Amino acid sequence: MDQVSSGTGYRESVLASASYPRTYRYSPALRAFIYVIAVAMMGGGVWAASLQIRQPSSPTILLWVGLTAFCLGLSMASSCAVSCLTLRADAIEVRGLFSTRRLRRDEILGRRLLPTRGKPIQVLVPRSGRQLRLDSGYKRDSVLEAWIAALPDIDLQEREASEAKLAADRTYGANPKERLDRLAKARQIAKIAHGVTLAASAWAYIYPRPYPLVIATLALLPWCAVAMVAWSRGLIRFDTSRNDVRPNIAIMLLLPGMVLGMRTLFDINLLDVKPALVLGFLAGLPLLAAVLLVNNRNDQPRAWAWPLLFLALVALPYGGGLLSLSDVVFDHQVPQVFPTQVLSKYISSGKHPQPYLVLAPWGPETSGDKVAVSRAYYAQTPLHASVCAVLHPGRFNLRWYAVHDCEPTTAGVDATTL
Repeated sequence: MDQVSSGTGYRESVLASASYPRTYRYSPALRAFIYVIAVAMMGGGVWAASLQIRQPSSPTILLWVGLTAFCLGLSMASSCAVSCLTLRADAIEVRGLFSTRRLRRDEILGRRLLPTRGKPIQVLVPRSGRQLRLDSGYKRDSVLEAWIAALPDIDLQEREASEAKLAADRTYGANPKERLDRLAKARQIAKIAHGVTLAASAWAYIYPRPYPLVIATLALLPWCAVAMVAWSRGLIRFDTSRNDVRPNIAIMLLLPGMVLGMRTLFDINLLDVKPALVLGFLAGLPLLAAVLLVNNRNDQPRAWAWPLLFLALVALPYGGGLLSLSDVVFDHQVPQVFPTQVLSKYISSGKHPQPYLVLAPWGPETSGDKVAVSRAYYAQTPLHASVCAVLHPGRFNLRWYAVHDCEPTTAGVDATTL
């Protein structure tokens, strides 16, 4: 569409010579694909339902799963059959399985591109009411592209307005050129900050060695983001509206805390979980206060519409993760050793399978517990093996423990004698 929109005269000639109405449906390849999936779902639904009907002793859920799959497949096939886009010289109409939406050209304020994980979706923005989405599966031609391209580009208008507003703001320089040059510099700095944040997070996720340096890097990044926003006087931001030309470094604030929280879950077996959450909440408050202070200084009263959500996404995982990891890294006190036994072992399902050993009661764990271990230790430790739970007091009195093979001198010694 961008190629079509580049020539106004070409668009006008295409639209003037077109005949209406024009109907557009899904491409043959896409329709065939949808029908194959729909038939497979319907067939699978019939098969699942028939199992329950032929064998009443089978779980009843099979009947409901079969009916659901059949209805979804039927709905998918029916929608594919009836869905279409109809174009007229002065209107556009989109027909679906259960509704039809029509907009006259004079009712349309403009067009937008809606970002998705795949190809952006085109939407038409009416002067009032909800937006009209144009399915990217419709087979298009030059007439439809020219008709849409002739509508005002709202995204472009908003970007130009944002840039014009910044160019007129004396906060960022003595003249428009100086202000726009400063914007370009801020974008370059934000781009570098994004790269550093992604690299540090990948480092912490894939190979967190040396461990103290990894934790220190993640701990400093959000504060570097606060300093950048303060230095830029709001030219670099944590929150930007759609099509704002100012760079956004929210990832530098969000991602390190999330990775710290993730490393805590992966690497530490905390015994005092509740105190860690409370103290972690308090430890994250200074970061929250700094962000709010920087935003207020830079005339950003609505930087975070949901401060509680921000607290959950940033302050709590950042403070809790940093406190818990520091509690382990800087803990150099003598631990207690408790002999115990492996009752069972398993590997959790999901995107990131984790090996676990289930231990018999030991020390303060009077009901036993499961403990995450490495794959190598999981493989070498048989069922009912004797192991030792090593309980550490923690640098900040948050007790944590690990499981190791017992040393010959401690295998039969009660921890109370240590």
